[in-house]
Amino acid sequence: MSHHLPTIHSKIDPYVRLASLLGPDVAVIVDGGANKGRTTARFLDLFPKASVFAFEPIPRLARKLVKRFAGESRVEVRALALGSQAAALTLNILESATCSSLLEPSGIRSKHPDKPMEVAQTVCVEVVRLDDQLASPPDIIKLDLQGFELEALKGAQALLAGVRAVLCEVSFSDLYVGQPLENEVTQWMLESGFTIDGLYNPWFDTSGAILSADALFVHV
Repeated sequence: MSHHLPTIHSKIDPYVRLASLLGPDVAVIVDGGANKGRTTARFLDLFPKASVFAFEPIPRLARKLVKRFAGESRVEVRALALGSQAAALTLNILESATCSSLLEPSGIRSKHPDKPMEVAQTVCVEVVRLDDQLASPPDIIKLDLQGFELEALKGAQALLAGVRAVLCEVSFSDLYVGQPLENEVTQWMLESGFTIDGLYNPWFDTSGAILSADALFVHV
């Protein structure tokens, strides 16, 4: 069965789009792969009533997040990775830390040929299921987990019934060993009761082929 590519929005901010779709009454947000906190800060600005659970498994970045949001009662930092099962797994921390993953890097090196992409270190991190972390569904789940997004979604199946929107990075070629591609993630989300609003922040290779994007899913 052929897969119809969702609409690509190159010039629309997906976070502004989220705000326009959901309105201001968003209470709880999950920021999976919070990194340095830029997305968490955007959520706080766009949704002034919301609390954010910021998950970040890289120890150094998690500590920086705690410091950054020390005076912000709406943010709770959890130094944990998200997956489909509770486990202790090896995190590959790349020289460019934002591209670190629980999967081994492959095509990510060609996606960012101008950046150092070797594995700088590996650490054992605690992987948790979102279903075990939250007592009730968040309004929004954002995932930027470098190929591990579908695993995290599978660990949130109980919560997803009450989630209003999911924004997650999807790939169209193998950037990490064994990662599911966009069509598999999209199909799983459709079967979970969501529709795809579109693709945002697309990343193209030198030939113009799309490599990755942020997929916005909205609960039907």
